[in-house]
Amino acid sequence: MGKYNPFAVDDLWRHSPLQLLSGKASCFELPVFDLPELDDERADAILLVDTLHLPELAARDGDDHRLAFEDFDIPSTPEDFRPAPTENKQPEVQLDIWSLDLDRVGETSTTRFHTWEAFEKKDVSNATRTAHLSEAGPGVFDAALSLEKRHNSIGVLPRDVSLRALCTLALGRSSIFFQWDEIKQSFTQTLRGTPTAGLSAMTSDSFTTELMDYAAMYHKLQTFSAADLPRESLLAVGLAFRRSMSSVLEAIEENIVTQMSSIRSLLQLQAIVERPRRLLSLLDALKDAISDSATDEAAIASLSDTVHAIAATGNSFAAVLKAVLEQASRPWLEKMATELGLTHQAWPSSQPADGSSGEGRAFEASVASDCTAKSQGDSLLTAEDKIMVSETQATVSLLRIYLPDAVQPADEPVELSDVRLCNREAPFQKHHSQTRSQRAISDLSSGAQLQFTLYEQDVWASHEAQQHFYGAIDQQMSAEPSALRMNNRDSVYLTAVKALAEIDDRALLHGNGLSLKHFQRPFDKLRPDIEAQACRMNRVLLRYLFRDCGLRKHLELQCTFHLLYSGEFVSRLSTALFSAETQSAERKRGMIPTAETMGLRLGVKEGQRWPPASSELRLTLAGLLSEVHHDSSATPKQAKAQGDLPGGLSFAIRELPEAEIDLVMDTGSIYALDFLRLQYTAPPPLDSILTPSSMQKYDDTFRFLLRMVRAVYITARLGQGTTEHRHCARDSSTARFVIEAHHVTTTLMSYFIDVGISAPWTALQAALDGVEKALEDDTAVVVGVSVLRDMHRDLLGTVRERLFLKRKQQAIRVAIEEVLTAVLNGAASMQSDDEGGPHSIAAEHAAFGVAVVKLIGILQRIVDKPPKSHVSSDGDVDVVRLLLAKLDWNGFYASKAPT
Repeated sequence: MGKYNPFAVDDLWRHSPLQLLSGKASCFELPVFDLPELDDERADAILLVDTLHLPELAARDGDDHRLAFEDFDIPSTPEDFRPAPTENKQPEVQLDIWSLDLDRVGETSTTRFHTWEAFEKKDVSNATRTAHLSEAGPGVFDAALSLEKRHNSIGVLPRDVSLRALCTLALGRSSIFFQWDEIKQSFTQTLRGTPTAGLSAMTSDSFTTELMDYAAMYHKLQTFSAADLPRESLLAVGLAFRRSMSSVLEAIEENIVTQMSSIRSLLQLQAIVERPRRLLSLLDALKDAISDSATDEAAIASLSDTVHAIAATGNSFAAVLKAVLEQASRPWLEKMATELGLTHQAWPSSQPADGSSGEGRAFEASVASDCTAKSQGDSLLTAEDKIMVSETQATVSLLRIYLPDAVQPADEPVELSDVRLCNREAPFQKHHSQTRSQRAISDLSSGAQLQFTLYEQDVWASHEAQQHFYGAIDQQMSAEPSALRMNNRDSVYLTAVKALAEIDDRALLHGNGLSLKHFQRPFDKLRPDIEAQACRMNRVLLRYLFRDCGLRKHLELQCTFHLLYSGEFVSRLSTALFSAETQSAERKRGMIPTAETMGLRLGVKEGQRWPPASSELRLTLAGLLSEVHHDSSATPKQAKAQGDLPGGLSFAIRELPEAEIDLVMDTGSIYALDFLRLQYTAPPPLDSILTPSSMQKYDDTFRFLLRMVRAVYITARLGQGTTEHRHCARDSSTARFVIEAHHVTTTLMSYFIDVGISAPWTALQAALDGVEKALEDDTAVVVGVSVLRDMHRDLLGTVRERLFLKRKQQAIRVAIEEVLTAVLNGAASMQSDDEGGPHSIAAEHAAFGVAVVKLIGILQRIVDKPPKSHVSSDGDVDVVRLLLAKLDWNGFYASKAPT
């Protein structure tokens, strides 16, 4: 009967299943018509009639419809059936089939007319009989089914009993006919195959199966939301999602219970359960979306994507899902707002006594770990949001330790003009970020009256407040119980009640104003407040770092000593380490130390005990750093102890692996001073910029530059004794070696200081000047601590790249070390008094030339590479080209390079 076409059925020849198979061909008696029997001749004669035309109903004389017998066209027939001639005469009786003589209805006639109400009268014959089995009531239908299945008949369930059990099943509860199976996680029917009165077995099973599936889904969601699991095993978002789901289930139960008293049929029950079933299927989809989430952010991201996809389809329950999403994301947003200083939280007012710089030192690690964790899997925040949130969290954590007044743990809005930094009132712009953040998060749960603070208002502040509190409790206790009043603080419950009660889905969608262009993800409402808070916290912390912590002084200290930017420090250090005119700091029995300058005298005498003892090293370098620091600064010379230096700057012994210790013990090796290091510990919160990884890069740079200082010092003094040497006047190789060694070492040192250190340091100073200028303007946007850390890291990266200290530049660095080694070997040969001195100088000069040619060749290959390969392998090619031009400006070494 598809598409209401009865002729599309190809098996109309089958008997109806409602036929009573009791020996009769049909459950209805065959009609009996009192018609005269025809003999064979008359029957054959009738079959000879070609056509039989019915009279047309013609409209004549206005609306008077009469039969026109003259229109009958009777073909030729046998004599017995040919009508008598009428000679164009009208019949005496004209029958109008459209007119009814209602005036003669009451009279005795062959035709009687009855109304439908007349069948209810007892005086009408056959009034209680019906022509259709379906109108005879469920009893006759059940009897017919029992007769059809008389061999395996198990009876039927009374409608009221079955309806009562099905209503209980609609609430997800077990009954005598439906039991919950924990293993299969579904309901099972105890009397399977027993239909309900008035329904066939197929219809009853179909309805029961559909309702059992709904009840199983309801029961599983109810168990999921009410599961008593330890809080440690669940995410905060998961707990909030369970509570919101419980509110929706409560609204569904109330909706069904309120309509249960009016249920009279299974079709009515099916209609009542339809909308809750659709809502439960959506909740089940949300539950599956967060089942595999490892973090709160991933769970919210999955929920947000699922709700957005459902809202895009125009689902009428999108408002309920949106309320569930907002309620589930509320704990995560509250935690974020607390960490960012947007809401009230009790924090220690003073800095901890034990290792207070722990949080400051972990600034870089915390930001990196947060970004790494949030980049795994689904993410709710964009890359820019992650950076902003992580940086603001780290900034607020530093301020809570070192400047607690900047992050006021108060319920009142934070006035930036009230924040004082080190007894100086900061002229900040007023910004009520805390108030707006509270309003934004409160808006996430429309209708909810929960306060976005950790502490409620104290009702015991006054006698009037106590009386008002007790009066409100008495009024609530005296009022009638109302589920709506008890749940009026739950926006999820209220939204679900409204959605289930609404019949018109389009009206529900328009009433809630749900459209994709107005759909906001949970983080969208907090973003403006977080941006304002980030700007404010950055401004407070940067002023503290620049003005009170002396950030620029500490940076200049690293450049002066670690990067050897101070000529005075390089001169004094070279004298203390290499000069032969200094007094040895080695203590010998019977010798009294004098007031002369002490030094290590590296390489002055053969068989020197090396490396020196720690006491000898302290005596040699004592006061060197302090003198240089106080001489170069405007600070009055109150005390020149090393402990007075910022960060405890001092010389120390570097821990070396076993493979490098043997190189250090050789005084003639270029690595003889690798054990010497500068020890510095950045005070908090400056350790968020001068991080341990940055200080390690400073240490590597200092070790390399110390090798260059030794080579420059030695080559600068090679020519001073050439006139006294007996072979120098006749051996030109010595003079050539001195000139070439001096040219190469001074060129390399000049390149490293001017291009490798001075240029990047000048760029950093200009950037810091811009930051301080922006701090003076309250309307300007300031950068965060992470930006300063990145500036400092970029400085060190540029310095290490131009000094060829990166791993990808190992070939250049090894070639430079071979040149320096050849210089030291040649200087040692010149100081030797052996007979083979001149021949040894010539050999060392040749080895030096080979090392320089190798270095020039490596630099030339880098310059000649295609432009695309420079970015990933050799860095700044222009800088390498500049060094090559300085070393071999006339092509002297390039001409010696092998082709």
